[in-house]
Amino acid sequence: MKEELNNEQLESVYDVMEQIYNGEIKRTEGINECLKIDVKGIYKYSSFNFLYGIYRCMRKGVGFKRSFKLNVLQFIIKKIGKLHGIKELEKSLISTKEYIKYHYPFNKDKSDNLVKVCKEIIEKNNIKDISFDNLFEDEKTDDEEITQTNDKSDNSYSKENFLNEVFISEEKYDTIYNLLKRKKNIIFQGSPGVGKTFLAKKLAYSIIGEADDSKIKMVQFHESYSYEDFIIGYKPTDKNFELKNGVFYDFCQKASSDMDNDYFFIIDEINRGNISKIFGELLMLIEADNRDAEIILPYNNESFSVPNNLYIIGMMNTADRSIAVIDYALRRRFCFVDIEPAFGNEKFINYLKEKNINDNLINKINTKFIELNNIIKNDKILGRGCTIGHSYFCDKIDEEEYKNIIEYEVAPTLREYWFDN
Repeated sequence: MKEELNNEQLESVYDVMEQIYNGEIKRTEGINECLKIDVKGIYKYSSFNFLYGIYRCMRKGVGFKRSFKLNVLQFIIKKIGKLHGIKELEKSLISTKEYIKYHYPFNKDKSDNLVKVCKEIIEKNNIKDISFDNLFEDEKTDDEEITQTNDKSDNSYSKENFLNEVFISEEKYDTIYNLLKRKKNIIFQGSPGVGKTFLAKKLAYSIIGEADDSKIKMVQFHESYSYEDFIIGYKPTDKNFELKNGVFYDFCQKASSDMDNDYFFIIDEINRGNISKIFGELLMLIEADNRDAEIILPYNNESFSVPNNLYIIGMMNTADRSIAVIDYALRRRFCFVDIEPAFGNEKFINYLKEKNINDNLINKINTKFIELNNIIKNDKILGRGCTIGHSYFCDKIDEEEYKNIIEYEVAPTLREYWFDN
């Protein structure tokens, strides 16, 4: 559990925020003073900057979205009431109520605990006009249904589950795991059909510890994908344009409200998008060393950061020669792992046997495609990035289906490879 500021330090930090709010000191000066109070370096400059933003919203009675530790929020609410009276306390409660309504879908436990704290404050101060009852009646009904469904089965997922389902070795799993934990961003590159997407999702499950899709978001890049789709921008409505958050922005907010758990943003066909255009200024923030650092977004003039518990997994198709080579700006922020076809892999062979495919066909699939892929690898124009993946044969097949796969799926690809031969 992360160490927290003690009450004496919180008192000092609060006093500094009061001074900033009253115009007695500049914001930058005050935040630097907070860093001195935090002698153990528990928080960064950006964290205290966010905290002051929360305090200011509470004083004004407006909602805020940035998440912070429950004990700190509780301290600020009570301190405002103690120093400034019931009217100011009511403003802070109204502000917190909006925060809870926004964050409830992302972190129900923390939201429920904060509701409990606010109810106690309301009761103690005999506040009549503000209620925290029935805030999430509809959401809880849905959540209870989901919980009841999930309770019927065990969703736990471990490294062992991964190794039983994915055709890679334990050694390679450990390498991928360590790379992702260190770099925060990884790209699986390989030809179509080698299981990159399957691998990405199962890897996420194994790190989360359960098959929990709520902590995973998957998108697919394409030529028209934009910063406005990904981060934030104006979108057309029936009558006008409205500023809307993009998918990555929302997922970062979700992850930052639940720092005790890992979240995974998976990007299929990452090399099809214009990376500089899509990520914009956030390309710097996804670096491991820059996580939790903040920038001001141009559209809404609000501070934004990529949380430390969010991992990015990209998939890159190496066979599509129409796609431009990934630029260095992206390449240096990711580590790249080659994913090879599983033909000849003992795990793949055993998988086919479990599908009750006869031994002669299993031998033919592996022998023929190892031979074919060696020819492709040695081709001066094609190379290993154009090999044929094993996913063609992951369903139960017989000789007739094997012939159909060859004639109608594999052969057209080969004719395209060697269209002039």
